Amino acid sequence: MADDFEKLLTQPTISVVEAGRVLGCGTNAAYKAREAGDIPSIKVGGQYRVPTARLRELLGLPPHSSFPGAASIAA
Repeated sequence: MADDFEKLLTQPTISVVEAGRVLGCGTNAAYKAREAGDIPSIKVGGQYRVPTARLRELLGLPPHSSFPGAASIAA
């Protein structure tokens, strides 16, 4: 799960499954939440991706990874 948080802080998008793990829910629940609009997503090619800035905003984190500790997590 630490890898999921690292991706949340350093990547522009993550998978729906990774977003679900960050939010503490399983794969099926994550996809249902995406379909319901509770997890923001965009379709890239044939797969749905979750913009990390929007997910960080939902979690009450800064929309950019420019806060203390982000660099050390990404390193």
